[in-house]
Amino acid sequence: MEHKTSASLTQPFSTDCRRADERGSSGHHRTVGRFGDYACDSPLELIESAAKHMRTRHAENVEFVLWTGDITVARSTTELERYQAIRNMTELLSRTFSSHFVFPVLGHLDPAPSENLTNLWMHWLPLEALQTFKIGGYYTIEQSHSKLRIVALNTNLFSGRDASSPAAGKQWAWLSAVLEKAQDNNEMVYIVGHAPPGPAARPGHRAYSPEDNARYLRTVRRFARGIAGQFFGHLHEDTFRVVYDNDQPVSWALLAPSVSPYAGPASATNPRLRLYKFDTNTGKVLDYTQYSLDLTAANRAGTAEWVTEYNMTTHYALPDISPASLHALADRLRYAPHETMTFNKRIFAEWVAEYNMTKHYALPDISPASLHALADRLRYAPHETMTVNKYLRAYHSGSSEACDGACAHQHYCAITCLEHLSYRQCVEAAASALAAAGDSAPLVAPLNNIVLTFIVLLAICLEKYLHCVMH
Repeated sequence: MEHKTSASLTQPFSTDCRRADERGSSGHHRTVGRFGDYACDSPLELIESAAKHMRTRHAENVEFVLWTGDITVARSTTELERYQAIRNMTELLSRTFSSHFVFPVLGHLDPAPSENLTNLWMHWLPLEALQTFKIGGYYTIEQSHSKLRIVALNTNLFSGRDASSPAAGKQWAWLSAVLEKAQDNNEMVYIVGHAPPGPAARPGHRAYSPEDNARYLRTVRRFARGIAGQFFGHLHEDTFRVVYDNDQPVSWALLAPSVSPYAGPASATNPRLRLYKFDTNTGKVLDYTQYSLDLTAANRAGTAEWVTEYNMTTHYALPDISPASLHALADRLRYAPHETMTFNKRIFAEWVAEYNMTKHYALPDISPASLHALADRLRYAPHETMTVNKYLRAYHSGSSEACDGACAHQHYCAITCLEHLSYRQCVEAAASALAAAGDSAPLVAPLNNIVLTFIVLLAICLEKYLHCVMH
């Protein structure tokens, strides 16, 4: 299956783009390249090149496409502009994958469910799915040839402004009923949404209200045995999450990076997209391969050459993709050597090479247990500098930022502590230990922090009441 997220299609399709610090203003404009600019959203030609790459290289291996929202941009202020962007993307995917199903979800900038959107996607979604989509933007689809069920959420209903709406209550009741039925029928479930649960490694960001975040995690724990995977976008970052129950990793979520090169006023990334390999009989995710486009080189050459960026299991030396493996990987990130790792364009250019998730991370499979083990490897292996190196390169393709031990610790907290309170305690525990050691620098932004010392690790081990700090 292919995962496409946050294409952020520029309207109209122009190569004229504002500087990142002037978006939304009436200030200076500049002409950018054919395939876009790091300070801009995606021109149509960039998105077409991504779709063409998947069609020409992998069309026969694609079962379906996950489209996790955010095709519109903040400048598209009217419902008509947002609808037109959705329609253009729908037509592009329909032409490119004419014999495949595309499962779309709504991004936080996309239009609300409507009759127009329902009609636009009726060739992809069956009648029952269209009925619930029209009500609240959510739906479920059972794969006809396997025991796999797609559960598509409207994560906009988990945000503070919509969490108390009637549609939000209906989605919660519907989600429980769907997961219970899937459990009774021995179906495996893919949960697909735009925004992931939990905080982000960058400070101050959370997509769900605290109440809805906690409720979602309780739901995942309850039905974890039947959830084969969770897939999200929104953050424009390549990362993952591990869900725990009684201190044991029971489920995982993979967050795909964006086709859009614009990742915020202070950051940018090369366009990327992802192809998952999974067992069609069981739904078990075996691996994924990620593709990237060197935007600077593409604009210079006038042609888009998408290359294999990495394969997950190979890149991280994972035995599989499972909660245990991803937990071990997170631990390797946390207890990395105390040295700053700077990633510039030269390093990134050397790094762009083929990788497969299970081989790269030496994972036996993609499962809650394997992803848990991967998170542990990130935390408990001080000698595994390359693990953190690989993770950060994947996390933000083309980044020129630095990340030290404190930064790695904050990534660990974001991966393993999905409750808002536990995340804050995880971060503050390290900051308190640093202060006790005589260094008052705060542990905030993930890419510009001081080094964690041994005393931090010792202090964290003493926090036995908090599982997120104990793992």
